Amino acid sequence: MSNKGFNSYSKIITGGGIKMSLIVTIPVLILAVYLVFLLVKKSNASGTKCMLLGLSILLFGGVIAIDGNSDLGGFEYLILFIGLIISIVGFAKDK
Repeated sequence: MSNKGFNSYSKIITGGGIKMSLIVTIPVLILAVYLVFLLVKKSNASGTKCMLLGLSILLFGGVIAIDGNSDLGGFEYLILFIGLIISIVGFAKDK
């Protein structure tokens, strides 16, 4: 039996490689940053609370990222990125 059919089927599922992943990843990251800015800027929480929230999300994502048994397909790095953005926005917040 040949594996030719399986390889073509897996290319269809993965979207053809890196081009498809970039097409999906860039808008998701832009949307995540926009939602974080919107959430933090519109809230009445102080900048310190936002920074602490971002740091706790960053630590949570870091623990998931270095755990050998977890495989979320890169979602853990998105959690790290969102925690970093929340910390930066909290640092820049006036209150």
